[in-house]
Amino acid sequence: MMNRRQFFCATTGAAAFVRIPGALAATTGKYDLIVQGGRVIDPSRKLDAIRDVAIADGRIVAIEANIKAAAAETIDARGKLVVPGLIDIHTHAARVKDGPALCLADGVTGWIDAGSQGADRIGETIAVAKSAPQQCRVLINIGRAGILPEGDTMDLNRADVAAAREAIGRNRDMIGGVKARLSRDVAGP
Repeated sequence: MMNRRQFFCATTGAAAFVRIPGALAATTGKYDLIVQGGRVIDPSRKLDAIRDVAIADGRIVAIEANIKAAAAETIDARGKLVVPGLIDIHTHAARVKDGPALCLADGVTGWIDAGSQGADRIGETIAVAKSAPQQCRVLINIGRAGILPEGDTMDLNRADVAAAREAIGRNRDMIGGVKARLSRDVAGP
């Protein structure tokens, strides 16, 4: 029996953000993979039903009630969800080198690092994000040092707008916004 992580890893990479033309299903005779009998949820197609999903050449080519064609591999998805790749808008996946791969193994095909680093070390976060196998962006922490156990902006001198602006200018392609944690234990009263 396949666990959730193995199932998502096997299916979401090929399923991410793909639209399936109905006519294509009839032209394919052999598939690389058929995911059988799972509850397929695809809000873009208003689909929530038990279906089989056929994949060929890394692309979804058919979604039907009972696909009878041959496949190099099949996955029994009965009792499981089959969904397009998930997007996680609050991770700290870029804090560690294997963070993006761990997200992907859980079905996350797009993510945002929510301000792990500030201007002083944003290059490390950007490097991890750029090496990620899936789409991602990062937020830059307004505190130069990023997330600190004693509070990112407990001392407001750590919130350096000029340094953040300069780092954003150098990394505009990857930085999607600014993180400012303002809770009492992070920023004080």
